Amino acid sequence: MKNLILILTLFFSIILTFGQNDSNTFFDEFSILLNKTDVKNYNTNDRIGLGIGVYLKFFDTHKVNILFGFEYNRTSQFKKNMCEGHFANSTDITYYINSISVPITMRINIGNRLKAFIESGTFLDLNAGARRKGVMHTCLPNDSNQVECKEFDFEENAGVSSINYGISFGIGIIIPISKIKLVIKPDYKFGVGALYDDYGDQIYNRYFRVILGIII
Repeated sequence: MKNLILILTLFFSIILTFGQNDSNTFFDEFSILLNKTDVKNYNTNDRIGLGIGVYLKFFDTHKVNILFGFEYNRTSQFKKNMCEGHFANSTDITYYINSISVPITMRINIGNRLKAFIESGTFLDLNAGARRKGVMHTCLPNDSNQVECKEFDFEENAGVSSINYGISFGIGIIIPISKIKLVIKPDYKFGVGALYDDYGDQIYNRYFRVILGIII
């Protein structure tokens, strides 16, 4: 957790310095993202992750803005048990899902200098390099045709769908500070489709986020 906080602090320091010194960039808004999955059930526990984002704003002078951007979100969730076929199962599995996300949202602003806003939209996630690690349990016939059970640690490709999509909604405030504006926003991303659905087990990617950003 300490390393996570250090990484987020360092990244925000970099983009804050960039925003103060260069306003001629293609993107208007830069953010760091802290997330927690919302998939807890009898077999699943939530975990904390992080991300970064850049956004381009349309209709900047209006009360209603449209935001288009790119995000990297790394989410994590813990499974107590997963079926791996007729002769195997895994336990204590942690899934790490890395997503390149393309969000399109509508932001409705309230106020003039200090602004509150509500935001809603849709997103498309491209999942690449998802991994999982845990303990594998197998019971297979050996060379003597006797059932032999083994237990071993493993780490491998997670085998989840490469595409996710859904809706998002959030609220926030925009605070002017010198030449930039600070954005604080909690939001929620609801992934519609199952990333994995086999042997009675399902994996979804739905999560809360706290977003800290700057507008330059």
